[in-house]
Amino acid sequence: MMPDVKDHTLLILGLGRSGCAAGALLRRHGARTIGADDGDESAVQRRWSREDLDELAGTAFDELKVGGSWQDLDPTSMDAVVLSPGVPPTIPALQRLRQAGIPVHGELEWASRFLAGRSIAVTGTNGKSTTTAWLAHILTTMGITSPAVGNLGTPLAAVADTLGPEAIPVVECSSFQLETIDTWRPSVGLVLNLAPDHLDRYPDLAGYYEAKARLATKVHTDGAFVTWTQCPEALQWKHTGQRILFGDREAGARSWIADEAIWISKEGRDHRLVSLADIALQSPPNLLNAVAAAAAVQPLVDDLDALAEGLRSFRGLSYRHQLVGRLNNVRFVDDTKATNVHAVCAGLDGYPTPVVLIVGGRGKGEDYTPLRAVMGSVRHVVTIGEEGPAIAQALQGIVPCHAAPGMKEAVTLAADLAAPDATVLLSPACASFDMFASYRERGLAFTAAARSLGAQED
Repeated sequence: MMPDVKDHTLLILGLGRSGCAAGALLRRHGARTIGADDGDESAVQRRWSREDLDELAGTAFDELKVGGSWQDLDPTSMDAVVLSPGVPPTIPALQRLRQAGIPVHGELEWASRFLAGRSIAVTGTNGKSTTTAWLAHILTTMGITSPAVGNLGTPLAAVADTLGPEAIPVVECSSFQLETIDTWRPSVGLVLNLAPDHLDRYPDLAGYYEAKARLATKVHTDGAFVTWTQCPEALQWKHTGQRILFGDREAGARSWIADEAIWISKEGRDHRLVSLADIALQSPPNLLNAVAAAAAVQPLVDDLDALAEGLRSFRGLSYRHQLVGRLNNVRFVDDTKATNVHAVCAGLDGYPTPVVLIVGGRGKGEDYTPLRAVMGSVRHVVTIGEEGPAIAQALQGIVPCHAAPGMKEAVTLAADLAAPDATVLLSPACASFDMFASYRERGLAFTAAARSLGAQED
């Protein structure tokens, strides 16, 4: 049953994509919405224009409180606060509202209250977006309405009230979003992996993992908590629903890789699903994502042939080890979504060709020394951004490092160093915000620079 928000006043804090989608959803159902942001009006308007949100924002709010003026609102004038993921729930102004009895939840929690049927939640440090899209593709192949939503781009609030009871949305969940869920009960909760990340937001690694762990206890009691056999933290979490593992068959996994194929165990029998050679995404992390997707689908469907076809026919996402062009024998690969050290290490481990790596950006408080262990295929490193010097220092004595002032210069230098036969790989290990508005903008700049050199799409 959808919540009754008619004539309720809700404060929407954070006026990006999630905040606008939440405001529009709640306003469609009769709520009065106040959009609030600490940025001034011109900054908010620039963001809406940059992210193509002007039309959506125009339907989302009855009133705007910008420049921090929302903090002066009388708590008795509102019924609830809706947080965008980028707003930490620990800021003092929110603590005061809670003390006044005002409930504070995120966009994801509010959107989930409008769902009529089952859902899948996907989290982890790396691979979330690819696995979310892959699961949605598999279910769509089976004839099920299954949008890929959440942290990868389209907020759940943008579609939640349009989905019928037979639909199964697949929701990518960041740790920020999981901080503020409450009543949502996904049918499947999938944790892919855990590694240090977002240490610029959390006081320590335990705080980051604690946010992720909230998903385990929110799974529907008739559902499934799915995780990797090599994720010791998640294996220890208390959880609701049955537990399904993927990864190591000997450790009890119900989906795994053996004999150059992906297998699953269902109803006590082992089934060979698909040959690894038939999977379009051949990097080791993506093959493991395929195994995770196979495990997560098991509680929901029985058609193994359709599952195999969905694994075979998925072509991947932009910005995640995406080949964007070739120049003679030099390949240009965009992995701009690799915004932490673990993602870069996973992508480089066992890389099949020589690499010139472009790395750097705004840091997240991580240690870069683990990169030293995966430089086996890397001939040169080109550093950019604020963290370039720190990364070069961490790699001193391991691989030659060269600094570049911007993306175009970095790609030009990397292409020269890569000739005649290496891959130019953008895999930054950092956030983009020192130089770009988003990781997508960074990826587009990389592609544009490669094309300006004459690189062509296949």
